[in-house]
Amino acid sequence: MVNIYFRGENTKRLNYVSQHIFENILGTTFRIVTEKEDFLQETGVCINYSNEAMGHGLQIIPKGLLSETGVRKISNLDKSEWKGYFCIFRQARGDIPFDLFSAVFYLLTSYEEYFLKRTDEHGRFDLNVSLLYRNNALEIPLIDRWAYGLKDELKKKYPNFKCKLRGYRFISTFDIDYPFLYLYKGVTKTAGLIFRDIMRFDFKILKERLGVLFNSDPDPYMQTIEKIDNFHKKAGRTYHLFVLLGEIGKYGRSTTEHTLSYYNYLKSMEQVTIGSHPSYDTFSHPDLLIKEKKELEKILNKEVAGNRRHFLRMTCPKSFREAELAGFKEDFTLGFAKAPGFRSGTAIPYYFYDVENDQLSNLLIRPTIIMDSTLIGHLECSPGFALLKLKQLADECKKSGGDYLWLWHNSNLAGEKNKLWNDVFIASFNYAVSLENDTFAK
Repeated sequence: MVNIYFRGENTKRLNYVSQHIFENILGTTFRIVTEKEDFLQETGVCINYSNEAMGHGLQIIPKGLLSETGVRKISNLDKSEWKGYFCIFRQARGDIPFDLFSAVFYLLTSYEEYFLKRTDEHGRFDLNVSLLYRNNALEIPLIDRWAYGLKDELKKKYPNFKCKLRGYRFISTFDIDYPFLYLYKGVTKTAGLIFRDIMRFDFKILKERLGVLFNSDPDPYMQTIEKIDNFHKKAGRTYHLFVLLGEIGKYGRSTTEHTLSYYNYLKSMEQVTIGSHPSYDTFSHPDLLIKEKKELEKILNKEVAGNRRHFLRMTCPKSFREAELAGFKEDFTLGFAKAPGFRSGTAIPYYFYDVENDQLSNLLIRPTIIMDSTLIGHLECSPGFALLKLKQLADECKKSGGDYLWLWHNSNLAGEKNKLWNDVFIASFNYAVSLENDTFAK
């Protein structure tokens, strides 16, 4: 039990960050004490989260963010470094040289996204204005490291302080943007594609296309979905699959008709949790979020609890509010499409806190750490470098008991042209699984 002294009347924000630090990460309990006399009588592990020097407990000087309500633009974040890690809200006094609790709140709530409104070409929060990205700290789960640093400082002061540290977990997830490469494109489009193959003298693709269309060969994308399922079954692993519905369009569904065989296959899958992959247009039309959720539930004949937006197209808090209103319990969208890392500074799931309304939601956020398309498309990594990056981020999650949650697409693993990426997938999968079997370093 950690006793935290806090003079403020509003303890909602401190309670929120304390739950993440002490319960979610360090595996211990906490209590917020608002009466000084009661705090001074405590003989256990204590943190004095106030400006007053008491000579009792580990002191952290507050900046005031956790006593506030609503959102304000913070221009000066007082950047610094602690134990080799980037930090904000530097303080000249105290046993911890920055307001660790306010810093956790700032990152965990995506506070900057409430007032920094610069977006990219898809309307997403712009990576280039992200605090962590600009300070070369995106690829480190800072909150988790700060929590471990706090644990070490508490153990110095209270040698008997014990934690049941959370263990590392590997979570494999896939987005199915295109279930078919050649099938169900419509007569006109298919004829045009055949003509294009001929004009380009691309007879290898033409042969493959005609083989699929005349049922002599399986469609490569659908075949890859089946291979993914069999691969996880053989490995004895469960995984998550997010299914795109919505309308046909540039960034939308590629098939001209809903395919019963595909839907029946999804219903037959056993070791997978199927979630919604809300279409590109749900970003501007949140009513479609509910419509697509209901459509998928009708197809599967069961409730759909999780979602991850197509193109990772989201902004905070708007997208999380919409997801909760649509009835989702989990959201896997949080992550940057153009860079891997820890967008909110943690690799551990947490509940969305709406800062404007100072309200804790029931929506569980599961950060996506790395996506195949980021490595292949945006960063144009070689397969060899991509494998190193995948292993590096798995190691970062391992160090502080986080969830290494990755995202792949069946389209990036299909066909002979993606053989090297298949090799990267298998090697990095085996590496990520092996980390679960190691004794966790206390």
